This record gives sequence, structure tokens and C-alpha cells, in this order.
Amino acid sequence: MKPLHVLLITLLAAASTGALAEDGSDRSRQNLSQFRQQQLQIHGIGNVSRPATAVSDTPVSKAV
Repeated sequence: MKPLHVLLITLLAAASTGALAEDGSDRSRQNLSQFRQQQLQIHGIGNVSRPATAVSDTPVSKAV
């Protein structure tokens, strides 16, 4: 393969990669923002659930 062909292929590959990833970070930020809004709508701000305590976590009073 001629060096000119290798250079052309390399330039085309780099240009196509850049075009495909042009707004990738913006899309991921937008999706994260939409997900958080959906979760707030579903769960609400004040509806933060607390983890249930296990039976072994509760103190047991022992009679002497």
C-alpha cells in the first residue's frame, strides 16, 4: 500500500470518529438530567426512604 493511501485512510478515519463523537458528552448530560427529573417525579423530594433496620440492630434490654 502506498504511503499516500495510508495517510488518506488515516485522515478519513480520524475525521469520521470526530464527527460521530461530536455531541456525545452533551447527550449523556441531557439523559442524566432527564433521569433525575423522572426520579424526582416518581419519588418526590420529601419521600426519601430510610433503610429498614434489621432485627439484630435493635438494642435488647436484658433483665438481670
